[in-house]
Amino acid sequence: MIEKIKKIINEFNGDISVYANDCKGTIINFNENEIVETASCIKLFILIEYYTQILEGNKSRNDILTYEYDKHYMKNGSGIIQYLDKLELSSKNMAILMIIDSDNIATNIMIEYLGINNINNTIKSLGFNHTKLLYPKIDFTLYKEIGKTTAKEYGELYLKLLNKKILSPEICDEIINILKNQLHADLLIRKIDLKDLSEIGEEKANIKYIASKSGGLGDKSMEIVNCRNDGGIIATKYGYYVISIFINHFNDYYWNRDNEAFLSGGEIHSIIYNNFINNKGKFIIEKNTNN
Repeated sequence: MIEKIKKIINEFNGDISVYANDCKGTIINFNENEIVETASCIKLFILIEYYTQILEGNKSRNDILTYEYDKHYMKNGSGIIQYLDKLELSSKNMAILMIIDSDNIATNIMIEYLGINNINNTIKSLGFNHTKLLYPKIDFTLYKEIGKTTAKEYGELYLKLLNKKILSPEICDEIINILKNQLHADLLIRKIDLKDLSEIGEEKANIKYIASKSGGLGDKSMEIVNCRNDGGIIATKYGYYVISIFINHFNDYYWNRDNEAFLSGGEIHSIIYNNFINNKGKFIIEKNTNN
């Protein structure tokens, strides 16, 4: 398994970071401490701050947030709000749009609602010293980046959610249930067996659920770094593992499922997934994966 993953990383014309933890003591890691662009993966950290403020009593799931065209409109962002002229949603529904459809306008409204300093202070309080939301809004006419993190820190956030080590057990479950409805898990599922994907959640299925948040940027002018990132919890009939794959600085900026980063990252995850399933809930590796 390790040699196969190394071969993919070495042959890829770009940078790949990988962190995977089988929750039984075995970690697969390549360039896991490299600081990389988050793209929309930062939205999971924003969601953590949302629930932090709910738990502290500063916000309510029922607070009404309003999209105003003149104030919030931006074009060429992900999501559907950009096609509307006005929208009123509960804060929870705005957060859901931010996550499952990766809506950038919803994200900007959530950052405005929560405060960028609060978001970054909570990230730091969780021990994530390399993760940061860089700007008070996503707007590529003003900024060419969104955030910074590492594959390890992103993977460890999922571990904290899975093991109920942050917020409260009930809120961790609520967050995971939102992540289960992710519409853009392109990288993680790109090379998984179609039968396994079609049977997700069924009684005897290999996969019980995938709870994830992806992110990507791409621009032919190269002013914005090309990246395709994904990570999440993979719940199987044998147990759980977390996976985080960040791919940066490659040339294929086109948005399609056969993007070279989707193919290489998907192949890496397929190797890890099959190893976990074939070994009934744990990673079996030939040697130390530290590199």
